[in-house]
Amino acid sequence: MILTPPKIDLLPEHLIDQIKAGEVIERPGNLIKEILENAIDAGASKLELSIKDNGLTQISLKDNGHGMRFHDLPIAFSRHATSKISRFEDLYRLNSFGFRGEALASIAAISKLQCISKIADENFAAELRIEGGQTIFHGERQTHSFLHGTELIIQDLFFNTPARLKFIQSQQAEKTFIKKIIFSFLLSRPDIEFQIKFDDNEKDIYTSRSNLMERIIDIFPKAKDSILSSQRFYENVELDLFLIPGNFKAPIKIQNIHINSRYILDKQLHKVTTNALAAAFGDDHFHYIANFHLPADTIDVNVHPNKTIIKVMDQSKMMGVLSSSIKSIATRKSPGQNSSFTSQKDGTYNPQSFLVGMANNSDLQQVRHQYNMDGLFSPHNISHSSNENNLWIGQTIIKNNGTTWIAISSIKLLEFYCYTRIKTQAPTIPLLVSEPFPAKKVTKETIENLHHSGMEIEYLGSETIVIRGIPEWMNGFPLKDIIQCLLLDKSFSEIILNPSDWSQSTWEGMLSHFKLDELITNKIVLDLSLLLKEKFK
Repeated sequence: MILTPPKIDLLPEHLIDQIKAGEVIERPGNLIKEILENAIDAGASKLELSIKDNGLTQISLKDNGHGMRFHDLPIAFSRHATSKISRFEDLYRLNSFGFRGEALASIAAISKLQCISKIADENFAAELRIEGGQTIFHGERQTHSFLHGTELIIQDLFFNTPARLKFIQSQQAEKTFIKKIIFSFLLSRPDIEFQIKFDDNEKDIYTSRSNLMERIIDIFPKAKDSILSSQRFYENVELDLFLIPGNFKAPIKIQNIHINSRYILDKQLHKVTTNALAAAFGDDHFHYIANFHLPADTIDVNVHPNKTIIKVMDQSKMMGVLSSSIKSIATRKSPGQNSSFTSQKDGTYNPQSFLVGMANNSDLQQVRHQYNMDGLFSPHNISHSSNENNLWIGQTIIKNNGTTWIAISSIKLLEFYCYTRIKTQAPTIPLLVSEPFPAKKVTKETIENLHHSGMEIEYLGSETIVIRGIPEWMNGFPLKDIIQCLLLDKSFSEIILNPSDWSQSTWEGMLSHFKLDELITNKIVLDLSLLLKEKFK
């Protein structure tokens, strides 16, 4: 029997729209997320949201944004129509929620929709009505209900794709999901007024607030004196973290992570949070809001149609900042107090100039590592010049040792010193920003030895460990490189350092820990006077 291949046809546009709608609008909560994002992108400062039958019967949203022109209105409901981007590079400099130009077309394809929009300098509003992707009216209408903005009324969701209704969950599950979406916007944009109405219930009104703490108190009025907060800056990662004890009730359990005001779903960051809470407080029974602020060009939002799963260049830094913030709050346990250094953006604190003036201050050494591992407090930002007793040649120190001149291999001295010191116990200095390291090749014996020496180490899953504290003797050292070598029991030969970037007291301290003969025997130090005497014979 001869097999006849089926004919290949292009799908009709209305079917393409319905398929695309299934990617973007899986359930009513997804739809609500998309239209709230559009309203916020339009510059709205007030949003009125009404929901009937968990969104299946009707969803209406009215905003006071800039509105849309008459001729732009039907274009807005076409696929791949957007005002947010014009070229590929814009995807990596996004300052808006929307950009794909798919949401409104997807919504129009699976509902009966009416949109009324007005801009400030027009006398009439534009109106558009679409049913199942087909435009049935586009015209002007007079309205006195708003000066500018957009009103969107969506009815009979999935009326023409009944198969989708099979995947709608219970009423309670759908309502909880919708509330989770709404609260993500309440907590990411406290500056916007929200009016929320479910069915025939009274409106919940959340007036605009000047900061997130005020909005959190609106949601948790009884927790006003129990809210714990922390603010952290580490390189290009900024975090505002709020913890509310779980015994204070809210309409839903709030465990929110936002990046640049965008609500995201990230299982790894959530796991880091719950693990850190359990380790710091004994359990993870907390509401939390973690608001990250990152440069727009370090995140990629164009990963998933719902835009809640994104790629981040600096996730390991985010994990470190998050876990250390929780630990710091637990140590402090003072509600409402900000635990960070003052932001450099405020112009009130300049750590670099402070360091230059106090480079040899022993107290500063500890502060340096409580702040971060590299950053502004790194010893590599403090310069020191040669003097009459010391001469730096590459990574070799030429030193006048009183009666003789010696040459010191800085790398060998550092390695010998570190591997000697980890065999003894020392007080631990906490790191403000915990640093993650891969754990695959690290042996259990190595972890135990380092822990015994004063290094505080914790597992994050099976493949990652974080360093939360260092032995006191590591002050002023290039921690990342050294710890990486110690974890893998490697030679320090690959570490690149300039000994002149370190304070003289650091090298003096390492040298004084050993007898000169011991260093010469281990080929860490050469006696130049003896060497030259031999050469000149």
